[in-house]
Amino acid sequence: MKFTVVTPSFGQLHYLRLNAASIADQRAPGVEVEHIVQDGGSKDGTREWLLTRPDIRGIAEADNGMYDAINRGLQKGGGEVFSWLNCDEQYLPGTLAAVRGFFEQHPEADMVAGDTLVVDSSGEYHCHRKAVVPTTGILRLGRTPVQSCSLFFRAKLVKGEGGILFDPQWKAMGDWAWLRDQDARGARMLRLPRFLATFVDDGGNLGMSPRAVQETRAVYGALSPWHRATEYLVRGADYARKIMDGYYSQKPFDYAIYDTDTNAPSGVSAQRRTRHVAKPTWHWKGRAH
Repeated sequence: MKFTVVTPSFGQLHYLRLNAASIADQRAPGVEVEHIVQDGGSKDGTREWLLTRPDIRGIAEADNGMYDAINRGLQKGGGEVFSWLNCDEQYLPGTLAAVRGFFEQHPEADMVAGDTLVVDSSGEYHCHRKAVVPTTGILRLGRTPVQSCSLFFRAKLVKGEGGILFDPQWKAMGDWAWLRDQDARGARMLRLPRFLATFVDDGGNLGMSPRAVQETRAVYGALSPWHRATEYLVRGADYARKIMDGYYSQKPFDYAIYDTDTNAPSGVSAQRRTRHVAKPTWHWKGRAH
């Protein structure tokens, strides 16, 4: 199975090196990986670094923000399964092999969503988020109960006449708008109950920015009176689904990611470093539950 992984890039070479290492070691029998880095004009050495990486398809061209960059990468890709992985995110060991197996076992799935670890800038565990397949009602409220770094989808959702790309007018909630549109077309998502990726919460994330708050309020403000009146019923049903699916429980576990090594020529540790989580928590401080 061929995967196309798109990484939108702008001035984050220190994270991009780790991101690329976590994608490069996914290659295995039955797993072909095409990594496209769509760089929008970095001045931190990203373009020069990409020239040293023949395993990455680096494209330097102006874009209209992150979602436009993702669109450009998706249009260039030739995989059977697509995903996008931002610079400050990493895949965990064996992620693409697990996703390949899941798609092969579930041909009815158009999208596969896995669970995500939230870490700090040094890679230390902060919390985790388990994926919840979104209902139409939850999406209508502007909520996105899956993390994009652990989301994979078949090429037909973005390629060809029926493909749906991201709307660049959204600067922070493009993930939500795209999922809403895919839900409206009838695309089917299934959950893979496994941690697939890490996401860095360093306080500067677009999804936690004032622009994200502004866009969320705009979505909520456009709701009909009926949808506002039934909001708590929708949220209550979603909460019940989470309890039944084990969202709020997790045993201690280990995870392995790449970290920075200033003594290494690549700037990245030669191997993933394993960390142990003795007290897992779903609570993400500063974020909605």
